[in-house]
Amino acid sequence: MQKRRFPRYQADLEVTIYLDSKCIQSRIPQVSRGGCLVFPPVPSHQSPAIKLSLQLADGLPPINCKGEIVYSINDRGTGVAFTEISLYNQDRITDFFEKQQAAEKPAAS
Repeated sequence: MQKRRFPRYQADLEVTIYLDSKCIQSRIPQVSRGGCLVFPPVPSHQSPAIKLSLQLADGLPPINCKGEIVYSINDRGTGVAFTEISLYNQDRITDFFEKQQAAEKPAAS
């Protein structure tokens, strides 16, 4: 059994990806403190380094960070490891999804 460093959260987040001189709008179906899955996959380009700006929810400031493409599979997406993200933004990701999961749990009777 593979243990991940950080828990993954199912998501549906908007993300803007900056690579080379291009700006691409995409979605994030999975995210953690350490990285994310981007779908559709990021087009191949010169360097694995990218900049991302993701939106947790309307009205919240975006999370801006840098990442590195770890893998890209046409029908699954592009795996990105965050290489430069503040502890504050990592905490924002965890807090947002932990609160969301807590709100979805049915109340004990």
